[in-house]
This record gives sequence, C-alpha cells and structure tokens, in this order.
Amino acid sequence: MKKAFLAVWMLLLTSVAIAQQKNEEALVNKIIQCFGTEDDSAYAMLFPRFDTLWNMAQRYSDTGIVNNRRINNLRSNPLNLQQFDPYYNKSIIRDFKFIHKKGLDSGIHWRDLLIARFELEKAMLPRELVGLEKIIPYRLQGYIFVQDLLTRKIYCISIKDVHGFNNQWYGGRIVNILEAESIEEYYEKLAAERKVLKDVLIAQLYALSDTIGKAEDSMALAAAAAKTPKADNPLSVGNDDDEEKKKPSTNDVVERKLYTGLFDGEIKMELYIRSLKGPCPKPVCAWDAVYKFQDMEDYVVLDVTKSADGKLILTEEDVGVMEITIKGDKASGEWSSFKDKTTVDVELTEKKEVKNRKLFMLDDILEGGMNFGEY
Repeated sequence: MKKAFLAVWMLLLTSVAIAQQKNEEALVNKIIQCFGTEDDSAYAMLFPRFDTLWNMAQRYSDTGIVNNRRINNLRSNPLNLQQFDPYYNKSIIRDFKFIHKKGLDSGIHWRDLLIARFELEKAMLPRELVGLEKIIPYRLQGYIFVQDLLTRKIYCISIKDVHGFNNQWYGGRIVNILEAESIEEYYEKLAAERKVLKDVLIAQLYALSDTIGKAEDSMALAAAAAKTPKADNPLSVGNDDDEEKKKPSTNDVVERKLYTGLFDGEIKMELYIRSLKGPCPKPVCAWDAVYKFQDMEDYVVLDVTKSADGKLILTEEDVGVMEITIKGDKASGEWSSFKDKTTVDVELTEKKEVKNRKLFMLDDILEGGMNFGEY
C-alpha cells in the first residue's frame, strides 16, 4: 500500500515538473518535442489545471472596487477557467491530434523539426475573461517558425493561450500549421486554405466530386473541420447556408479602409470600414465596420447605414452612435452616447499601409471569427 502511494505521488511530482516551464523558450521547445514524439499526454500536462486557477481566483484579494469587480466577473463563471484545462476542454487534445495529422498529410517530418525562431506578443483579453489578468499577468499568442531538416522547408505554427504566472509558463494551444517563412505569408496561405476548405465543404454538400478531386491535398483538413464543432475549431468555416447568406464574405468586399486618430481629442481610436457589393445597381450597396479605443481589449462590430446627405452612421448597440463624413483620406464627425446624450468629436486619417495579417484579422472579426486583437 505504501509503495503504491509513493508511486502515485512520484507520478504527480513528475507531472507537475512537466507542466512547469521556466520561460517561453522552454515551453516552445517542449511543445515541439511533444509533436515530435506524438505525446498528447505530455502536451496536456503543459496546461494549467482548473483547480489551480480557481484557487488563485478565490484567494485573490484587493481593496479597489474596480479590481474586485473584475475578479468577481471571473469567479462568477468557472467554465471560463475550465477552457484552459485539457481535462475539461477536450478540444485542446483534439486540436493536437488534428494538427499532427495535418502535418503528416503535408509531408512534415515532426521528429526532424528545428525551431528557427518564435514570436510571441500580448494577447487581447475577451470580455468573458475580464479578471483573468489578476491571476495570470502574462497571456501571449504568436507564431513558431520551424524547419524540416529533411526537406529544408520552413513552416509557421500559430499558437495561443501561452500563460505566465508564478514565475512559470504554461499552455501553448496550437491553432494551425502552414508552410510559410513569414507571418504575412502565413496569412496569405491561411486565406487560400480557408477558401479551399469552404469549396470542399460546399462540394461535399452538393456531391460535386470533381471539385473534391481538385482539393485532394486538403481533404484531411476538411474532414476534420467538418467533424469539429465550430466553437472548438478555429479553422472551421461552417457550412450553414442561412449563416452564409446573412454574413458578407471577403468576396463581396469592394474596398477596405483603416482609419486611426483621436476620439474627443485625446483618446486613440481605430476604425475599420469595408464597402460591400450587393443587389443594388450601385458599385457599393452596404458597409460593415469595427472600431476600438485605446482602453478597450477588443474590437466592437458596428451596424452601418448611410444617411441621405452621405454621412456614414455607425451604431454600437445600446452604447452610442457615430456619424462621420469621409473626404479624401479624412473621416470626421461626432459620436453620441445613448445613455447621457454626451457628444464628442472624432477626427481620423486613413492609414495607407496596413499589413495583410491585420486586414485578415479584421475581416475575420466582421465575418464572425475570433477576436484575437493583433493575431
């Protein structure tokens, strides 16, 4: 009995040691090692346990009203913390197996990968996770570039949910892998992959075998995406006809413009507007948009209409409405609060050079994807 207890205890100690990595580099190396050995058990141990995070949230204490309100938001829904624990969130391991198989189908030699570099940046905090920053001060996302030593090809692996707390590093959920030598090339390949995925799903729906044959290299990806719930699979594009009819796609976009400037003369602001095709005889029949202020974690999707005098009217539900006039590369107008009728000035200038990954991210938000900030 005593020997059995010691064996279990040593296993637990070993598990903890696996989970705790001393820095981001050690964590990245461990993740690639897990893919090389196809060890999903070791990979699962990299993630923080729910009971650890929950105890940290319960123990957190602060005299400030705002900080207490933020941590109480986290305490009010334990499910938001369970998403980081593979024991509760099975899609973490499902994604691991999916990406591993996708790599094999693409000719990647997982055991012969050399890490070329990695780029991690601060991840934006979605509204439902407000308060997480009180127990996890470092939350990163980014990219790992690896080289297949047998083929000399470079691949980009996108990664999220890298967490740093108590001087240790945890997590590292793999989102996708594509052959690419830069982040910009990764997003170009991702856009093409999503288009192929969508074509394959449509072909499956209507039994168009010739289209499926053309997309042979992406069949494994499409099959996995079709089986994985959209909420759990960041690569999923969905195949709901009604959903597709409601949401404009990037094929409907006539023009994209990103504006930056000041709200009320001092608050930095971003506004992204897309002009869209439609059933009307004019080149542009509709618009959609998102905006973000410097003190906001996420972009907010806006409802857009055009007034008789040519102003764009951008409405944030239950919050306020902004009316702007666009002249050349300038956009100016007023924002009004629904609550107290306060009105402030808005002065913006079009940003001429915007990275492809930024535009892809903003399009993804508008089309119902994940709001990852600078993802």
